[in-house]
Amino acid sequence: MEKHQKEVSSQTLKFSIINYIGAAIGIVSTLFIYPNDKEFLGIIRYIFDGAQILMAFFVFGTSQSLVNYFPRFKESAEKRNIFFSTTLCIVLLNTLFFSIIFLIISNVVSGYAFHYIKYSIVVGFAFAIMDVCKRQASNYKKIAVPTVLERFSIKLFFPAIFLLLLAGYITMHTGIILYMICFLMIMIIALWYVKKVANIQFTFQPKKVFTTAFRKEYAKYSLFAFFSILGSLLAFKIDGIMIPNLIENEPTAMLPQFVSNSTAMTANGTYSIGVVLAATLAIPAIGLYTIYSPIITEYIAKDNITSLGKKYQEVSKLLFAIGGFLLCCIFLGVDDLFSILPTRENLIDTIPVILILSFNVVIDMSTSFNSHILLYSKYYRFNMVAIAILVVLNISLNIYFIKYLHWGIEGAAYATLISMTLYNSVKLIFIYSKYKIQPFTKKHVLLLLCFLASVSVLHNVPNTAYVILDIILKVGTFMLLNGFVIYKLRMIPALNDWISEKRRFK
Repeated sequence: MEKHQKEVSSQTLKFSIINYIGAAIGIVSTLFIYPNDKEFLGIIRYIFDGAQILMAFFVFGTSQSLVNYFPRFKESAEKRNIFFSTTLCIVLLNTLFFSIIFLIISNVVSGYAFHYIKYSIVVGFAFAIMDVCKRQASNYKKIAVPTVLERFSIKLFFPAIFLLLLAGYITMHTGIILYMICFLMIMIIALWYVKKVANIQFTFQPKKVFTTAFRKEYAKYSLFAFFSILGSLLAFKIDGIMIPNLIENEPTAMLPQFVSNSTAMTANGTYSIGVVLAATLAIPAIGLYTIYSPIITEYIAKDNITSLGKKYQEVSKLLFAIGGFLLCCIFLGVDDLFSILPTRENLIDTIPVILILSFNVVIDMSTSFNSHILLYSKYYRFNMVAIAILVVLNISLNIYFIKYLHWGIEGAAYATLISMTLYNSVKLIFIYSKYKIQPFTKKHVLLLLCFLASVSVLHNVPNTAYVILDIILKVGTFMLLNGFVIYKLRMIPALNDWISEKRRFK
């Protein structure tokens, strides 16, 4: 058991390191490279988000089925090969079928942004094959290479393409072509890797595996997986699709004339910068959820709701302390920090989006692992209901705020904040009704009051003539005061243990 725990911790550490390094590359690129051409960034974000949604249609749940039914064919090399080969064939056929449908739709529906759907189809196909390869590799406990390919490759390729564009060596159209080629290259590497580690021989004899009974079971499971993934993607990726299409040819408060095609994609690029920077707050949550997933499963399986409730609150306190602390530091220092960066002119208009989306991330983190409780319990189907509510809310609010109130990208950010808050509230209420547990404690309230009080005072402190000094005074003072409060409230037990250990050695 101890050996298994060490392996889990080791994998979690490696996974966290990969995420932090990837995030660091993303932050540097977002602050110093991408703001120099937000129109190109907006186009790429549109292609990327569209590709991820299209990927759900191309895969249609087959990659999840590949994992779910792998144990059934584990002992037979021939059946394993047939199962994987057939899965690839299904993805190819789905890609052909849905590509035709979406191309027809793009020709029927007018809109400048829909012009880029053909690029999304190519990238979406690469995503689909990569996803199938990643799932097959996970069946053999070989996830390091697929993770590196997924997390790092494009974060290195895209800044390189961007720099070539900024230097004038390539045009925007060439940049998009290179972007697609990068994904196709990664797809080929993923196929080669999974063929090697799984010793795959491509065999197309589906009747040997897909019996009549299994076809029905397989189709049912794949359909369920498809709707779960599609719902999640629509909920969390729809902004990048809706912004260019809703802002296009719409008057705004800042631009009373009709917005040009270029401005629509520039707005999408601006929003993308806000999304990337706000998402960095959630990095600690990724590692924690990875660690606690098996623990949650065990507690639910053993009906140990008391221990589950304690972990629920423990993780919520920790993530609220970290997320709230970082959000307040951003609020106090982001204006001054951006003012001294070389890309400041192109970053200033992202600040409202960063703050709104960061606030949304903190709320999401504070509700702890509520999605995981639903996912691993007998009420897992309710998660689909909650996601469906989120999709409808997010789309409706985006249309209302952008199309009718003309709030632009700030409207998109508010739509995300409101829909995600209601989404988490629905899950909290449902979990409490079934298990009588909730993530919040008195310590949450005390820390929140300290955050609000210190931010209110420090935000109104007069600025000096030196920007860096202002950052040090405001953010530094906040960190000292609230770091002490977090320590006293034991919001982060590992921090208290580390300090106690340091004192013991002195």
